[in-house]
Amino acid sequence: MKRKNVCLTVAAVVCLFTLSGCNNKKKESAPAEEKTTVVADAHNSKNSLDYEGTYAGTTPCADCSGIEVEITLTGDQYKKKMVYLGKEDNNTFEVSGAYSWNDAGSIIILNNDNTEQYQVGENALFMLDEKGERITGDLAEMYILRKKL
Repeated sequence: MKRKNVCLTVAAVVCLFTLSGCNNKKKESAPAEEKTTVVADAHNSKNSLDYEGTYAGTTPCADCSGIEVEITLTGDQYKKKMVYLGKEDNNTFEVSGAYSWNDAGSIIILNNDNTEQYQVGENALFMLDEKGERITGDLAEMYILRKKL
């Protein structure tokens, strides 16, 4: 009978230590979870890309064979040159001024009329429509200006 009591007592002690060990693990892991923080990704085109330089491409034209567009970005200034292909008179136009960034730091706005916007990508400017969205469809590739390297 004594042997049965000793076995039960040993089993009870082992269970007690086992359960208390599990309990301690939970207490130790809780502070680690409280210390976990999430850092927002602050990268955008403005602070992550080497965007200054000259971009060029030929965009579609309703009454000519295309418009050669060249935009040069330096500091907070831009220079834009447009050559209307297939036109004989007054086919070249140039404008310049300041540009600004949208709040997200991904789109530049040419401040000549505040409606001309370009999404800045890796070595490319994507012309945006009047709603500030990328142009889609069969001619979408023609609305991308590539950086001259």
